[in-house]
Amino acid sequence: MKDLGFQSRLATIRPDSKKDKDTVPDHAIDQVAERHGFLPREPVKKIVRRKEAEPSAKLNIRPPVSVYNRFVAWAIENRLSYPEALKELMDRAKI
Repeated sequence: MKDLGFQSRLATIRPDSKKDKDTVPDHAIDQVAERHGFLPREPVKKIVRRKEAEPSAKLNIRPPVSVYNRFVAWAIENRLSYPEALKELMDRAKI
């Protein structure tokens, strides 16, 4: 390997210490940035109405209109989504 003359100096290089005593807390930096008109770059958090307990799957059925209407009316009356209504009916039937 070619000697470029800095090999001995490379051995003296040490990384900075992990704890820097001059660090400024993030909230102080945010306050200064806000005073100078900078806008935060963090993404806006999406409000989630309810969290899923498990992954979902598609269920496609084609019931007669009379059965469909009964199911939808019952779900609306009980303020349930279709998956919640299906689960409730299956729980009641002990399936």
